[in-house]
Order: sequence, then structure tokens, then C-alpha cells
Amino acid sequence: MREYGWVLAAILCGVAAVGPAWAAEERSAITISADSLDVNRKGRVAAYRGNVSAVDRGRGLSILADQIDFLFDERMEELERAIATGNVRITYGERRGASERAEYTPKDSRVVMQGHPKIWQDSDVVTGCKISLLLREERSMVEGCQGERVNVVLYPKRSEAPTPQAPRR
Repeated sequence: MREYGWVLAAILCGVAAVGPAWAAEERSAITISADSLDVNRKGRVAAYRGNVSAVDRGRGLSILADQIDFLFDERMEELERAIATGNVRITYGERRGASERAEYTPKDSRVVMQGHPKIWQDSDVVTGCKISLLLREERSMVEGCQGERVNVVLYPKRSEAPTPQAPRR
């Protein structure tokens, strides 16, 4: 079971913020629960199925999905990709995301969300056809589908809202 914890740690490290605090948090406990787990060493896949919940409290990250497949290198030591499908919900820090599919590639710290993806922070929301989160660069790209545009709804923060002025006498 030790290798499976490492598998999720690899995916969570990519979604979590990268920086000096990351090294200290690397040893935080990770909890994975699912209705079933199927490990295929020959196929280099660990497949969690049914109400999958992966939580790393140390990094403030959780991934919920109908299933999450972890694909490894030939020696089953390094994670190459993780694919979450079906009712995907990602929470990291103050941000929340939802889509039907999310693919994480640790080599370039990229999360690609597809299937009506949305990202929220506070009340602000971004939607499109495909949302790519480039975690190392703290950058994101949102693409619209054919016939659909990217939509962003931003609300002024309380400190940005105009203050009412007293009437003049």
C-alpha cells in the first residue's frame, strides 16, 4: 500500500503550490478512499473506482471523482499521468474546480480540465471548453469551444467597492 500513497502524493504535489513550504509538507498524510482499487502492474495502472476521494490536508487539496487512474513508468516508480473522470471536483487553497475530466501531468505540473470545466475563487468564476492550469508558472489558459466563448464573472472585492460619501452641506 506504500506505493499507492506515493502515487497520490505525486499527483497532489503537482496540484499544490510549489515552493519552499512544499518540502516541509511533503510528509503530510494523504487519505484515499474508493469503492474499489485495481492495480495492474503489467499495464502500469492503479485504478480507483467509485466515489473516489483523495485528500491531502497538509496542502489543502482534495480531489473527488467517480474514478482516478494513475499511470506509471515501466518500473511502476514514477507517475506519468493521473486521469480523474466523472463528476471531478478539485479544491486547492481558495480555488475550486469542477469538470467531467481532469488530467494531471507531473513532468510539467499541468492540469487540463475538460467537460464543462469551471474554476471558482470566492464568487469569481471562469468557464470554457478546456481549462489548463500551469501550476509551476502560476498561469492558466482557458479555451472556448466552437460556438461557445470563454466566460468570466468577476465581483469587486469589499475593499474595492466604492464607499458612500456623506452628503454635502
